[in-house]
Amino acid sequence: MFLLERKAIDLAISAGRKRQSPRTGFVHYYGGDEGATDTIPVFENVCFAVALFRQKTAESVLEGKELLERLLAFQTEEGNFPVYLHSFPACWDFQLGRKIKPALVQILREFGSFIPSDYKEKLQRAIGKIPLEGKAFPLDDWFYRILFAQMEGKADLFPIPYDRTCQVFLGNHLAQEGGEMEPLAFEYVLAEKEGFSTRLLRDHIHQLHSALLFPFSSSEETSRSLIIQEKLSRILWKGKTLHSLVAPRGEMTDGRFVFRFLGLPEMGREDLFEAQFFVDLSPEISLRINGEKGTIFYLGDTISIQSPTCQIDLCFRLSEGEGEFCGHLCRSNRPSQKSCHGANLYAAYDTQIGLRTLRRKGACTIECLYTANPG
Repeated sequence: MFLLERKAIDLAISAGRKRQSPRTGFVHYYGGDEGATDTIPVFENVCFAVALFRQKTAESVLEGKELLERLLAFQTEEGNFPVYLHSFPACWDFQLGRKIKPALVQILREFGSFIPSDYKEKLQRAIGKIPLEGKAFPLDDWFYRILFAQMEGKADLFPIPYDRTCQVFLGNHLAQEGGEMEPLAFEYVLAEKEGFSTRLLRDHIHQLHSALLFPFSSSEETSRSLIIQEKLSRILWKGKTLHSLVAPRGEMTDGRFVFRFLGLPEMGREDLFEAQFFVDLSPEISLRINGEKGTIFYLGDTISIQSPTCQIDLCFRLSEGEGEFCGHLCRSNRPSQKSCHGANLYAAYDTQIGLRTLRRKGACTIECLYTANPG
């Protein structure tokens, strides 16, 4: 379900207001713990200031102008900013000035005609202090790639692998938050035309970051309700939420997942689950073993992942080597889960489909054949 009345800037303002202190006027946020309210990050406050400017009401522009002016007071002579205001003058992120520079340039470019000349001069001085060169950002970091390209006025079309039906980035991004993939700042801009899915409407700090990005398009869009990503050993499909099945240790190719076990097994924290799948826990999803409810399966059994919009069938088999194995369905978390901290430290957001090694002689290869069909 998509809700058309919300825009990316509305979401950014809402995310900022939720974290804004009525006493200081700053956004209070700490990246490792959403519950922490005693730190004032410079980057997120710059994002909030830009969002206020872009709301284009007299009150919001005035508030954004005052907020940004307070932040500029914490710029060092070298042009950088502290990560958090309390750490000034120490600047632990040597790239932070460069990350903030596009926001300052865009404010001058988009709003320079109606801000006072003395304020413009402050912005120009702040921009002039920031070094032009620095460590290059990774090419696959699309947020900064888009941010700097827009600052330089170079392009509004980028080759971002993106699916419009599922409203999801299809690049190398596996981070999971709760039952769905972590949203990314540029997804809000790309999804704005259709209205946002429930995944993107849920409050998130990246909504605030999206305020720095102006409208652009992707030249590598698809539109599918079922997405098979062999390079990431992952299957995505659209339901009431965005569902995913992932095999962190498997290689996906030609209609099967391949798990290669080298050497002898070692007892460890994974309790000899050498072949694993993770599928998000959801009221929409049910699992069956040979068509029946169960928790234990063996080689040759069919494990069905059923939802109203998709059915995926898995069948494990031993293709090389010798060994005995037993499979289990149990609650767990994929390695890329980011929500297990604080009050949710022991929460489980996935069902693990795991094949436990009972005994084996040397190296083995397990294949898992799969079929995936839209419902």
